[in-house]
Amino acid sequence: MTYLPQNKIKEFRDANKPISCPILDIKTDDWVLDHDHQTGMVRGVISRQANSLLGKVENFFYRMCKGKKEELPNTLEAMAAYLEQETLDVLHPVGLVQLTKKFTSSLTAKEQELFLEGMGASTEQILDCTNAKERQKLYKLLTKEKHNGISNS
Repeated sequence: MTYLPQNKIKEFRDANKPISCPILDIKTDDWVLDHDHQTGMVRGVISRQANSLLGKVENFFYRMCKGKKEELPNTLEAMAAYLEQETLDVLHPVGLVQLTKKFTSSLTAKEQELFLEGMGASTEQILDCTNAKERQKLYKLLTKEKHNGISNS
């Protein structure tokens, strides 16, 4: 075991920085020397973003889930498997709100009209929408209909 003094961290970090972050797979100039907060041992050099994410995940797991260090990798693997599985064909009410906000905030009026047309809205329905609020209301209606298997024709 070797002790790394504070005044040698930059040199060590520069000599051991990877081409891309081993966690986020990004290229960066903002590298940090990561260490295990339970043992104090250096794990490697990772991006600042990955270090922040890793710290938050570990802290939450240890504090809120009362997990043990040796359980974390299995928990993260289970989490990855869960995230990769197919979603249920059920739209959550908060999901509808999130989709509606995205529709409203990320598209121009013309793009919203084209999107609504692509969702199956009739020309008459689209022309009846004279403002963003009405297009938003139509979007919500069409989205609910789509997820309830209701045809708009």
